[in-house]
Amino acid sequence: MLKCGIIGLGGLGKAHLRNVKLLEGAAELTAVCDVNEAAFDSVTAINMNINASAVDGAYRRYTDALAMLTEESLDFIISAVPTYLHREIAGLALDRGVHVLSEKPMALTLEDCRGMIGKAKAAGKQLMIGQCLRYWPEYRELKAMIESGRYGKVICAEFARLSALPRWSWQNWYWDWEKSGGALFDLHIHDVDMINWLFGKPEWVSAVASHTDVKFDSVAALYGYEGKFVSARAYWGLAASFPFEMSFLVRFENATVRMENAGLIIYTEDRIFKVETPQEDAYYSELADFVRCVAENRAIETNPPEDSMAAIEIATAEKESILGGKVVSLV
Repeated sequence: MLKCGIIGLGGLGKAHLRNVKLLEGAAELTAVCDVNEAAFDSVTAINMNINASAVDGAYRRYTDALAMLTEESLDFIISAVPTYLHREIAGLALDRGVHVLSEKPMALTLEDCRGMIGKAKAAGKQLMIGQCLRYWPEYRELKAMIESGRYGKVICAEFARLSALPRWSWQNWYWDWEKSGGALFDLHIHDVDMINWLFGKPEWVSAVASHTDVKFDSVAALYGYEGKFVSARAYWGLAASFPFEMSFLVRFENATVRMENAGLIIYTEDRIFKVETPQEDAYYSELADFVRCVAENRAIETNPPEDSMAAIEIATAEKESILGGKVVSLV
């Protein structure tokens, strides 16, 4: 059985903790780490309707990641630390021969992304980034529709993620764009990765942003593809009472496909029908895939780290477009 440690016990770290316990013999959680001792016994509520409870197990507790990695015999870690620490924590683990599942975004710079991939290759260990939409049933169904051509070619597509400003982070690190990248790198990166997964890297990007509450707190972008029109928007600065929403609307030659929180709907010329997708937890599916790859010593196919770096490359081009007021080429 693989031995696991979790570093970072905010909302997502505790959600991962719950899912490790569901792996039923494939992995065992043995240690947890957070610099904030109060995190072990606190309840954290974040968007996505995730309410993470206190740590409820006989896991060895650490407040120093290096101490945990030095003292424990771990096969892999889950890193759910603030974004600006992603490269550092992944590097500490990989240098000690420990596989890494690190939360998104991969990092805030391409240099850090390359460094993480380089360390994984040098260590001969797995590195995967938590781009969970690749495991989300509705998005997987959309990919299948595109690849099968069942409704013809895509004519246009738009993606959206809408949220109130995150108010649950340790020391409000989300509000510091140099640590979080704002909504551009933290929220919007999901759709950036999805667009790259579905359509490949765009030829160019053009983006705008607002900086009202936090720098890059909202962003809207257009992506250059031959033969189709693709856009995405992400808003952080909505009212505190606004519920989290994610959606896509894709126009095919022979149907329109829409996904909102209520589900996946297909519109054709003569009928409307709902697509029943598996009731799966994407975070669990993501973790289970990673654990299988580690256990079977096989390459990560659904969500390789090079793709996560490509999403950072695209988001970085969007940042350049926003700051320079220009279209930025990616070819």
